[in-house]
Amino acid sequence: MVSGEHAVVYGHAAIVAAIEQRIHVRLQATNDDTVYIHSALGEYQSPVMMLRPDPRLRFAIACLERYPHSGGVDISINSDIDHTLGLGSSAAVTIALLGALARHSNSDESLATLHTQALTIIRSLQGRGSGADLAASLHGGMIAYRNLPHTQTKALPLPPTAFHLRYAGYKTPTAEVLALIAARMADEPEHYEQLYQDMGKCSAAAITAAQQHNWATFYQQLNRYQQLMRELGVSDDTLEHIITSAHEHSDCHAAKISGSGLGDCVLALANTTPTNFSAAPIAEDGLIYHD
Repeated sequence: MVSGEHAVVYGHAAIVAAIEQRIHVRLQATNDDTVYIHSALGEYQSPVMMLRPDPRLRFAIACLERYPHSGGVDISINSDIDHTLGLGSSAAVTIALLGALARHSNSDESLATLHTQALTIIRSLQGRGSGADLAASLHGGMIAYRNLPHTQTKALPLPPTAFHLRYAGYKTPTAEVLALIAARMADEPEHYEQLYQDMGKCSAAAITAAQQHNWATFYQQLNRYQQLMRELGVSDDTLEHIITSAHEHSDCHAAKISGSGLGDCVLALANTTPTNFSAAPIAEDGLIYHD
């Protein structure tokens, strides 16, 4: 997430980017009606028409339930996503496996349909979700995204500075963060409604700046969005320390939370890599088929 965290859930625009770290799904038909899954998370075997639950592979199983007539399949799932950066892989594996199943089943699914299917799965398993991470995995690059009143995506040019990430060392599940904010919002609805409006305007201004290649304003709006995340109460002491250290780097133009906050990642846009950050090259392509 580059901008628009939290506000995107309420229909405001966000900016999301795909990192060049991938989930690889290999799918082959079998001679029986059994599903086999091989993954670092565990081995799985079940009749295709009566899939048994397995919390370790719940996203993969939910994808298979969307294609019950795909027949027996042998699926291998491999990841080169760096777990030390706190990047979630649920969106990537959901998009990759849905794409593989659609191709295997000769279902000519559009990208929009794959996104809708994936968002339904994520919400069924996590309760809430904007679908921004799914859109990044599907389309690649840096995109403007919103999901209300209907899903909209638009490719954006990349800034001249590189992306860098640093994991806080812990993560509060997004659903828990959203529930916490919802509880606060019940006590001060007008304050939080205004805050979300301000966040939406800030993200929209960043999108416009990117479209115009006005990178000074783009960085300014990202830094402004971090201030709004502070006001939302999701930028804790650890995140603030990481953001401060990023800004101490001589050529850092912007630094902010990337995600729902209270842990997870900090994003820094800088010409060179700030101390303790890792370079995060942007993926030009999203979902890729290798037939």
